[in-house]
Amino acid sequence: MVTNRLDKIAAIFLIGFGVYIVWTGLDYGYMRGTTPGPGFFPVLVGMAIIVFSVINLLRSLRGTEDLEDTMQRGDILKTVALTVALLGVIVLTPFFGLMVSVGLFMFSAAFIIKPSLEKKFLFRLIPTCLIFPVFLKIVFTTLLRIPVPTGAFGI
Repeated sequence: MVTNRLDKIAAIFLIGFGVYIVWTGLDYGYMRGTTPGPGFFPVLVGMAIIVFSVINLLRSLRGTEDLEDTMQRGDILKTVALTVALLGVIVLTPFFGLMVSVGLFMFSAAFIIKPSLEKKFLFRLIPTCLIFPVFLKIVFTTLLRIPVPTGAFGI
């Protein structure tokens, strides 16, 4: 399949998926008084998916994207590997908690996208994979007061 056509199909699918996420998030309740409700984060994520997918679709329709004609085998393998890694987050979160699962996903995704043991790459990657999940936990549990799965380790 031609990459431009696939890009348009994916953008349309993601717009619909974003609408579904927003709709479902609103059903959960966006706010509870002055505190974010269970649907707060899904609504924000859904809106971001919609906005970025519309931008992607418009760029694809205008022809401003510089895409190759077809996807290479390596690109398809990377997409499959990233999908498996993302499913790994879903499976591992109840056992290891969100922080550990997200950190492992970030680390694995970085190596799927750019397989490298270069010191400069690792010195940027490792702190990012350790600090960002902690930042997310602080934002969700302290600022937004939204509980996150902790898993067996309590983190």
